[in-house]
Amino acid sequence: MQLQAQEQAKIGAVSRTQRSVRTIRRQLQAFSFTVPALVLLAIFLLYPIGYVIYLSFQRWDLLGTPQFIGLQNYATIFFTDSAFLQSVGVTIFFVILAVPAQVGLGLLLAILIENEFRGRTFFRTVFFIPLVVSFVAAGITFQWMFSTGANPGILPAALTSIGLKFPDWQHTNGIVAMVMVVIMNTWKATGFSMILYLAGLQSISPELYEAASIDGVRNAWQRFRFISWPLLVPTTTLLIITNTIGSFQAFEPFYVMTNGGPSGATTTIVFYIYNNFATRTGVASAAATVFLIFVLAITAVQLLVTQRRQQSYY
Repeated sequence: MQLQAQEQAKIGAVSRTQRSVRTIRRQLQAFSFTVPALVLLAIFLLYPIGYVIYLSFQRWDLLGTPQFIGLQNYATIFFTDSAFLQSVGVTIFFVILAVPAQVGLGLLLAILIENEFRGRTFFRTVFFIPLVVSFVAAGITFQWMFSTGANPGILPAALTSIGLKFPDWQHTNGIVAMVMVVIMNTWKATGFSMILYLAGLQSISPELYEAASIDGVRNAWQRFRFISWPLLVPTTTLLIITNTIGSFQAFEPFYVMTNGGPSGATTTIVFYIYNNFATRTGVASAAATVFLIFVLAITAVQLLVTQRRQQSYY
């Protein structure tokens, strides 16, 4: 009996070893499929981020040899170069204007075209088309439409013909210049929010609305407030985060429409980095590092707040 028990123990140990080997083999096989993606991630994301952080501690102008100067570049952007702090304020101002406009208008359009009506497919296409138009083409078009130069655009010319004057946003009025960029950016990016909200609305079961009508929820506003909106919280969370990150990274609209002007009123952090990278690479790298930390922190706070709000709904 003792020999038999020993044999069974040996067999069990061998079986466990074989299972462990198979498990490790499967894990290695699964890991091998992720290696190409990890290599690309390391080359095109992790290495550039690490190199920019390294350059943020150097004095370099793309020529010669980088010289280590410690935190001097960070001291420059925070205490010496007022243009950086101005770009931070401009960026935050743009995000505050752009994100609610994109998310709110996308929700409104999704609600309007959710139900069946003649021409719904046409309107869906019209609202989605701007999303596939390049920012450069959209910026040039809007700049031409609202130009206030020697050859005024459509809107300024129309207002002039009736005795009204359109603000000179390209040269003197920075607030109007920012509004012009926000209008173009909203027209360009709202289709993405609309599509996601439309998918979210169509995933809501009609039985919920029928049950709510039995409980006394009658009008469209009550159905939206008590059923649609709580179920759209995950979609809203995703859109707020993605649109916030995209707005912080916006560059093409400002480059094409305003070139950072007038007087730096539309110079965002990304535009500031672009302007300084060739001549003050270390300063631009420090600004990029601060910008990365700032965006990650804002995203984390947004995610935490929206998750708590989502939990309160459920």
